[in-house]
Amino acid sequence: MQTKIYFANNVPAALEVARQELGPDALLVDSRPAPDHARKFGRLEVTFAWDPAGPPKPPVPSAPVPISRSAPARGGSELDEIRQQIAALRAAVDLPPADDGFVFDRLRDAGMSVELAREISGEVPRSSADPQGAVVRALAGRMAVTPFAAMTPGESRTLAFIGAPGRGKTTSLVKVAVGLGLARKIPVRIYGVGAHGVGGQEQLARYAAILGVPHQSYESLENLNLALNGDAWRGLALIDTPGIAPSDRNELRDFGRFFSARPEIETHLVLRADARCADMLHVISRLAVMKPSHLLFTGLDEATGTGAIVETLIKGGIPGMFAGTGQQIPEDLEELDPERLAREVWAGTWINARSGSHGESRVAVAA
Repeated sequence: MQTKIYFANNVPAALEVARQELGPDALLVDSRPAPDHARKFGRLEVTFAWDPAGPPKPPVPSAPVPISRSAPARGGSELDEIRQQIAALRAAVDLPPADDGFVFDRLRDAGMSVELAREISGEVPRSSADPQGAVVRALAGRMAVTPFAAMTPGESRTLAFIGAPGRGKTTSLVKVAVGLGLARKIPVRIYGVGAHGVGGQEQLARYAAILGVPHQSYESLENLNLALNGDAWRGLALIDTPGIAPSDRNELRDFGRFFSARPEIETHLVLRADARCADMLHVISRLAVMKPSHLLFTGLDEATGTGAIVETLIKGGIPGMFAGTGQQIPEDLEELDPERLAREVWAGTWINARSGSHGESRVAVAA
């Protein structure tokens, strides 16, 4: 018998790679925190025992690359003892067998990354009579979600909508204006700032006219700042910003300075729900200079699943607040519910809250 050490972020990941490389009879011997110099390869140092009689299989390229070292075990006669230790360790951590990929596959089908799907499926006991409930609890407990605090008469509150072009910032602003402002008898004022796309400011002005609310557009952030300083508005003020690509460094810098100087403004970063989690995390990272305080997802009814949203709420470091679920104003704007999102990950689709139906009844949306 020989032993081999892998570095990984969790035991199931190490077990999968070890069995692919060393064979299905690879035995888990020990798991402990990785030493400081090896932390960049994984949080855990996991040791496996294997029989070198047969040639080990080459590692699968798509699997995490392990850093390993081999050393002779104390003797082949200890195989039974090792097996007993592994059985006790499995009972202690309730590790699901490597070939039981039901929960893992379900999470992957919902758009979740391999890493998070492994982590969540590794927490579901293999003997669980309610794997759905276990997954929902595990996911909901990790998500960062903040409810919208209802406004009181006389209160002043300012929300800004930021993000890349074509994400539905303006439509989301109008939904908030109607559903959380006018419908609750809260006065609303709309500001536009910066160089919007063709017809962008005109569209915002038409919306404001239809709603019967004050509207003003400013070419520069300096002028908007002066207007906010001299405004004694009591109610809900909404700011529509131009679409800013993650590569627009100058605009990112300017808006970053503006929002840093006005921390009272709630900045809602608008993301498309049908994007990959990696893409959303990239946008969050590049637009971090704009000080986003909340996430708002649009096009939820166009997404094939909610796995990417859930993973973004877990990894993004910014709490979510709203989701656009269609083109109707203001009905198709909902506050995020962690448990519902987690249930929809398991169901594999977004469920229309009003009809209770699944994806086949979704409405195409530009929001």
